[in-house]
Amino acid sequence: MNLKRYNIYLIIFLLSSFCVDARSNKKIKIFKTNEEIRLDGILDEKFWSNSEIASNFFQQFPNDSIPSELITEVRLAFTDKRLYLSGKMYDSVPKRYIVNSLKRDYQGPNNEAISITFDTYNDQKNALNFGVNPYGVQRESLIAKGGAALMPGVFNISWNTKWESYVKKYEDYWIVELSIPFRSLRYNKGNRVWGFNIGRNNLARSEWSNWTAIPKGYFPYNLSYAGKIEFDSDLPKPGKNIVIIPYVSGSGLDDKISFNNKKFKPEFGLDLNVGLSSSLNLDLTLNPDFSQVEVDAQRTNLTRFELMYPEKRQFFIENSDLFSDVGDDTNKPFFSRRIGISYDSTQGQYIQNPIIFGTKLSGKIGENYRVGILNMQTQKLSSINQPSINYGMAVIERRIFTNSRISSFLINKQPINNDANFSQSFNRVAGVELKLLSTNTNFSTDLYFNKTFDNLKTKNTYSYGGKLMFTNSRLRIMNYFSKIAENYNPEVGFIMRKNVFYYSPSIRYLFYPSTGLVNNHGAEVDYEFYNHPIYGDTDKKLELKYSISLNNRSGFFFQFQKEYTLLLYDFDPTRTGIEFLPSESGYNYNRGTISYNSSNQRLFSFKLNSSIGGFFNGDLYSYGLSINYRIVPYVNIDLSYNNNKILLPYANSNLSSYSSKVEVSFNTKLFLTTFFQYNSQIDNINLNTRLRWNFKPLSDIYIVFTDNYFAKGSNLFDLKNRSLALKLNYWINI
Repeated sequence: MNLKRYNIYLIIFLLSSFCVDARSNKKIKIFKTNEEIRLDGILDEKFWSNSEIASNFFQQFPNDSIPSELITEVRLAFTDKRLYLSGKMYDSVPKRYIVNSLKRDYQGPNNEAISITFDTYNDQKNALNFGVNPYGVQRESLIAKGGAALMPGVFNISWNTKWESYVKKYEDYWIVELSIPFRSLRYNKGNRVWGFNIGRNNLARSEWSNWTAIPKGYFPYNLSYAGKIEFDSDLPKPGKNIVIIPYVSGSGLDDKISFNNKKFKPEFGLDLNVGLSSSLNLDLTLNPDFSQVEVDAQRTNLTRFELMYPEKRQFFIENSDLFSDVGDDTNKPFFSRRIGISYDSTQGQYIQNPIIFGTKLSGKIGENYRVGILNMQTQKLSSINQPSINYGMAVIERRIFTNSRISSFLINKQPINNDANFSQSFNRVAGVELKLLSTNTNFSTDLYFNKTFDNLKTKNTYSYGGKLMFTNSRLRIMNYFSKIAENYNPEVGFIMRKNVFYYSPSIRYLFYPSTGLVNNHGAEVDYEFYNHPIYGDTDKKLELKYSISLNNRSGFFFQFQKEYTLLLYDFDPTRTGIEFLPSESGYNYNRGTISYNSSNQRLFSFKLNSSIGGFFNGDLYSYGLSINYRIVPYVNIDLSYNNNKILLPYANSNLSSYSSKVEVSFNTKLFLTTFFQYNSQIDNINLNTRLRWNFKPLSDIYIVFTDNYFAKGSNLFDLKNRSLALKLNYWINI
């Protein structure tokens, strides 16, 4: 069977499965009250005793679709302005609550917590999630792509909104009460039925449970398996939710490399968020400052390609799936981290390109349409002969079937300058995408076609591709393919290769023993190849994997990898300038990997990994160790070391990286984070210290100190640059 016919059959199979409905029949009614509800962790208001109870939770881990061992009871109520929720979590191991810190927006898997999901449009596409741990720490998140799987962009904890909560601990249970203003939510006024679910993570018992039954192996925030809540009367008309976040900041830079020093001086800026309707939002930022954003974790790069780092800037977060969820992992037409960053070819490094202003309009229009319009303007950089650049993107998305969609987009990058000394070239990308997802999320297919345009009017500027997938608790079959033409050039995007056809099928099967310590184990086979129209197959990789996961959330992983690489240009495998392998040379090599992750139930946990095998025309020996220790709830310590020893015929290289991150929570308002990183490959030592005082909800003062030093040779610990930044932002609801 040829490739084309196989894909057609699989698409037909997917389309025939969209009538399968996975939604739970669980449903509770929420009653309106005029009674005053006080957040005190004492459920003595008369109304709570008359409310319907969301209980009878189902375990998802370590087993699924069986009653939870721990009892959880949740009640809801609403008034003209607020939505209220109370939760009572019984615990068989009282007072033993494991969390990472007291800092807002905690990472869920390593924290005891309860989380509540509201699919306010009841469309199984996007939702809001609110979480609280036993120490009263809050987390709010955006869920995108139906919560179908844990992948980039599906669960975003960088989103912020204002709400209140209170936690009180008792001898054998803890109580949480939530108060969420309706203007902090997005919903249609006339829709009384929302998708709804509750998740509870208990590390002491190693149990994750949900209000509705979600099969093992599925992402616990999967919207297709959610239940429903129904309001007994019409919801209040959403008021104009206007948020103003002015800031004042100051920063100074002592640069010993390029001598681009900056004196400490005050800067002012503003973020404005306007809810134009209950489902359409306008964001505006003037002179944005991102000095408080946590630095990226440095990585050793053993590939021929640029590494991708996640977006952490708040402005780009809400409804980010509209803009970033185009293309696939090998071909992203839009990558927001390109905005505000420029490349200095004389220094051979990326530098900051300050943003003057930005606007973003995003949200729903009616029942079936979502729109997004983004516009950003950056400053002129005379030092690298770069004019002021305007970045824009427009996307419209149409919902089809239950939770599938078709969309089209246009991306534009263009200089805004009349100076004849600057190039006036533009770069644009237009595309259309079809994303089909069955209602039980077992079947999915993504298909796209993109084309770039520029002032050179070159040919062969297209790309297309897609993904076909079937997955359930045991079986996962995936099939990726893409074609990137020779002159396809999305300058605001992220691609690794051009003029190549990519194809990658894979299959995984898991076994679930009914007894014993093992929760699941199984094998996976992945294959991928890249085909060049002139050179043929330039890359081929076969991976055989086996994983073993235990009931205490620890696990083993084994992998054998057989690989072939044909270089199309000279390449130094160490990226240190030691030895360049010639273009048009081919290499076959094998590698084996083993790793172990200990249980996160304990205050001390660790990860071990080791890899041995060939690497181009030599050998590669790698190992790594990560350690985490928690002094609950005040201190969280992460230590990590990785070493890659490369042995080539004419050169050897020993690449090491080390990091230590210490987070201290003095209370729920004051935090100190120190992040130390050493990376021999890029000859850099980084020290980043950040003090944060959350003096009011979502209003903060930051002090950030950053040093970069040389990491090796006679220049070890010689200063590259040093910066100090101070920022105050104040959240104002109007």
